[in-house]
Amino acid sequence: MRRPVLLFFFVLLIAAGCSSDKNDRPEVVWTEPELKALQGKTRDEVREALGDPTGLYTYDAKDRWHYSNVTLAGDQPGSTEPAAVLVYFSKFGEHRATIIEVRRRADE
Repeated sequence: MRRPVLLFFFVLLIAAGCSSDKNDRPEVVWTEPELKALQGKTRDEVREALGDPTGLYTYDAKDRWHYSNVTLAGDQPGSTEPAAVLVYFSKFGEHRATIIEVRRRADE
């Protein structure tokens, strides 16, 4: 009797872990001027707009955040292209975003 109950709870635990998705945000298509407008925003405001940094180059969350999968509006109407965004923060005061670097990717 004990084995089926344990098996049942194990299956529930696995199913719950597989069904949860950390990225519940809808995909936003950004323009480069919209991304550049994040300059001067606080960390909380940048996190609210772009979410948590997910990129490889986010070594230390104090100075630089890297977003590797940002969807950027393309040159043609309705087209999109992948981009990476680096946000550099000031080390003084309220730690506002000082530089927003948009890198278009040609891998997709």
